[in-house]
Amino acid sequence: MNAVIYARYSSDNQREESIEGQLRECMEYCKKNGMMVVKEYIDRAFSAKTDHRPDFQRMIKDSAKGLFDVVVVWKLDRFARNRYDSAHYKAALKKNGVRVVSAKENIADGPEGIILESMLEGMAEYYSAELSEKVIRGHTENALKCKYNGGTPTFGFQIDADKHYQPDPITAPVVLDIFKMYDTGSTMKEIVDHLNGLGVTTVRGKPADMNFISGILHNRRYIGEYRYRDIVVPDGIPALVPTDLFERVQSQMQKNKKAPARHKAEDDYLLTTKLFCGSCKAMMVGECGTSSSKGQVYHYYRCVNSKRKKTCNAKHKSVRKEPLERAVVDSVMRNIMDDAFVEYFTDQALAVQGQESSELPALRRQLADTEKAIDNLLNAIQAGAFNASVKRRLDEMEETKEKLELSIVKEEIRKPQFTREQIQFYILQFRKVDLNTLEGRRRLIDSFVNSVVVYDDYLLVTFNYKEGAEQITFDQVERSDLSSLGGPEDRQ
Repeated sequence: MNAVIYARYSSDNQREESIEGQLRECMEYCKKNGMMVVKEYIDRAFSAKTDHRPDFQRMIKDSAKGLFDVVVVWKLDRFARNRYDSAHYKAALKKNGVRVVSAKENIADGPEGIILESMLEGMAEYYSAELSEKVIRGHTENALKCKYNGGTPTFGFQIDADKHYQPDPITAPVVLDIFKMYDTGSTMKEIVDHLNGLGVTTVRGKPADMNFISGILHNRRYIGEYRYRDIVVPDGIPALVPTDLFERVQSQMQKNKKAPARHKAEDDYLLTTKLFCGSCKAMMVGECGTSSSKGQVYHYYRCVNSKRKKTCNAKHKSVRKEPLERAVVDSVMRNIMDDAFVEYFTDQALAVQGQESSELPALRRQLADTEKAIDNLLNAIQAGAFNASVKRRLDEMEETKEKLELSIVKEEIRKPQFTREQIQFYILQFRKVDLNTLEGRRRLIDSFVNSVVVYDDYLLVTFNYKEGAEQITFDQVERSDLSSLGGPEDRQ
């Protein structure tokens, strides 16, 4: 299992653990739990109150590349400033198959946080369309003129004073060389080594890597194609690469493409980062083995200490994957089918929601004041008081109004206020989950299970709500049969 470490040090609190201390404890945690650390992300003198932590944002972006499975933090307060932000970013990571764990706190997260995480993930789309409409409106006008729409500049281009793309005299030839090298048989690794030998860096000043090369080779902008959403303009920008060369490279990449089986196989162990050994407290990780007599493949979870250090004295150093996951899912479904649980869970979610402060009231007051000021200016214009100063002031207020509306939608996405009916509707939808599908079982475990601890005589399943836990005996594990719950249509 590949892991990255995120560490943050805030200059306004000199008593907190140093970056070096955080890294040391996170490294020890990874070693203890059989994780390979592939990268460290560090923000020095940044508060968790800001979303502009550069390495944090880089980590979120890198999670989409499939290079790591877990983010390890010293404590969960290193990750985000409050539960809403934590839920927001964890949902983004989970979408990319990445989980967050704490080196100092035994379970993956507090129950209240995952209640919010689950709901935000399921309901944020309600607000997304409105935000997209506001952002896209201005970008579409630029796109129709083939203008730069912001974001990280594309390697090989520079932006002129009118926001049009122009070839960069230094890096444009490098782009062409990359395509030619791949076309003539060079591997991406060989191209990376060649560029790093020349001292070529990305637009962010970083050394070239495989993702950088892959991004260039797939980018149709290099054949002059301007794209923004459904707007496609052939020859909308200067081409850096001939079309026939580009198409040959696409064909060759398709032939060389390999399925990322490793990452998918690891994701199929649904209790990854949630399952712990009750004896030594280490994480239990997914493994598979083949029977020497029958040749049958078995999947199971095993305590990392029993495998690597041989120091675990647990009775159950390994547990078969299928019956264990069935028993946990069975336990979750018993709760969801209980109307009293639905009421209790709803009360918990509402209580947590009420504890979080939001900027929405202040933003809405500012918007109301701005709209009132605009009305006053319009009344003055109708009364004949129109001049350049009034017109300029009106334009400024209209711009302020648009910015406030955008800020409100963004805040609604980050911190939506759910009603009791919305929360209950969300929970009741899980009664319809198809337990015969991997995705259905994953949704249940990710949303409701905080941790599972394997003791000698039983499992302790802790759920994502206060005082929510259940003991399951190993006899129950072996007898667990999800088919006894019936199909989704039988559970409505």
